[in-house]
Amino acid sequence: MATEKSLEKQAAEAEKSAAQQLQEMPKVKIIIPDDPQNPSDKVVPVGFNGVIYAIPRGITVEVPQVIAEIWQDSYERTRAVNQRIERSTSQEIKVM
Repeated sequence: MATEKSLEKQAAEAEKSAAQQLQEMPKVKIIIPDDPQNPSDKVVPVGFNGVIYAIPRGITVEVPQVIAEIWQDSYERTRAVNQRIERSTSQEIKVM
């Protein structure tokens, strides 16, 4: 049975491996816009296999392509949900 220390060592090695993978990936430039609804929200965390990038809002940064893709997917999903919420709250409710 694995001990807690050996499990921690395995987790650290897996994280190091993920960090190495990210270092070797092609880099792209992204800019995450400021959020007018949350002006104090200045950093967006984006994670990949236990490695978290703290990406500042409003400035161009270079990140591994997979990090940019993860953020883009999250952004598109958030926009879609917000649009559905907006549509559902703006519809007239009919009382029968």
